[in-house]
Amino acid sequence: MEFSNRDIERLFDRYNPNNIRSGDRVLVNMGDYKYRARVVGLNLDMKNRKVYANLKLRDPHKRHPIRVDVNDCLIDKEGAYLD
Repeated sequence: MEFSNRDIERLFDRYNPNNIRSGDRVLVNMGDYKYRARVVGLNLDMKNRKVYANLKLRDPHKRHPIRVDVNDCLIDKEGAYLD
């Protein structure tokens, strides 16, 4: 399948209801896991109709997922800036 840039942008908007973008500080809430991170990239999964966020953890020594569905992320207004 061939998609134009406009089609890809529409799919990102459709599968990313929280409007998460690369560089955003987020609060991840996945059941037992609740932690803060920064989004370093986004991937569109056409087959599963999802957008995944690649994260940089605030505390890299903890074992939390670094690739999550953007539906599990909310923009964190209170989190400290992460390098």
